[in-house]
Amino acid sequence: MSAPKAKPAVVAAPLSAWSGAWGTAPSASQAVARPNEVRAFSDITARQVMRLNLGGEALRLRLTNELSERPLKVGAMSVALAGPDGKPLAAPIRVTFGGRTEALIPPGGPLLSDPVALPVKAMDYISVSTFYVEPTAPAGHRVRLFLSPQGNHTAKTDTPGEQALRGPGLVSGVDVRGAAQRPVLVTIGDSITEGAGSTPFADKGWPEQLAARIAARGGEWSVVNVGISGGRLLREGSGPSALSRFDRDVLSVPGVAAVAVLEGINDIGRAAQPGYASEAVTADELIAGYRQLIERAHARGVKIWGGTILPFEGAMYYHPAGEATRQAVNTWIRTSGAFDGVIDFEAVGKDSVKPAQMPDGFHSGDHLHPADAGYALMAEAADKALFGAK
Repeated sequence: MSAPKAKPAVVAAPLSAWSGAWGTAPSASQAVARPNEVRAFSDITARQVMRLNLGGEALRLRLTNELSERPLKVGAMSVALAGPDGKPLAAPIRVTFGGRTEALIPPGGPLLSDPVALPVKAMDYISVSTFYVEPTAPAGHRVRLFLSPQGNHTAKTDTPGEQALRGPGLVSGVDVRGAAQRPVLVTIGDSITEGAGSTPFADKGWPEQLAARIAARGGEWSVVNVGISGGRLLREGSGPSALSRFDRDVLSVPGVAAVAVLEGINDIGRAAQPGYASEAVTADELIAGYRQLIERAHARGVKIWGGTILPFEGAMYYHPAGEATRQAVNTWIRTSGAFDGVIDFEAVGKDSVKPAQMPDGFHSGDHLHPADAGYALMAEAADKALFGAK
């Protein structure tokens, strides 16, 4: 009689049913708050509102403390469906962490919540309320927040006296659970990817308009936008460089199947700003950076699309040498075959008479950032390149 076969010590993990439905990139805590902004909280409840780009039977939240050297205490947290104006539409549901209502996030790490039984659809808004017990300056992305009077208001649907300000959002990701994992497109870039110049808090950036196009036709893809205003490809800007944050902000998103990169204009323009001539970059340096992102994406089985850099003549840091670098980089993006595909943003964003500029009506007035209509054309270009939309 033969002995029974031994079971292997290592077996494949079960397939995940979680997919990223919304996200943003962590940012270092600011030493001084800007006008109409807040940077720290104490004995106060802050509500963060986000639009989900994918539906599911349940959701979970990813909290960030990755760019902080101090532990972060969460006194209580809740989540509710909300309207586009951010107001909760139903009674909040308590969020737990390992079954507990309080949480302590270690320095340098994220924290996933327990699953929350809240069915959601693509384009739904949710409101997440966080009670900060002690003085806390989260290292979160600057987002719109609704701040309550003092105290824990996480169980309330309506809190009189709330004040709308920009400040660090503790939630850096929302995942949804379905019958199976759905594919996710992650967009990484600078302020043009974040949506600067569009109507504030209206989800009119190009990734958000692309997500709305996908949802309108019943598509299964989600879009997660991790653009950072002031971000650069090679060096730290208003946050970590794309090279340094790619694994955390892109490759860790559940279900990531593709990434779209639109980054480099701040690397190019930096040398024209007073005191930064030493940070001039060449086309070869930028191309080497892109190749690193491509290799890292492919190592994870993720396809990667390159976006051509938009014209910037007339912008505050335009310079002729930078324009030559931009054109050389765009030629490489289009012709090298290094990316799995190309989104030719320049083709839809250049003036027909002065191709080094964006046309009037496309940009928001600064010759650098598109307006809502310009972002709509970018979303259409991305939809055609990525999904073959007509």
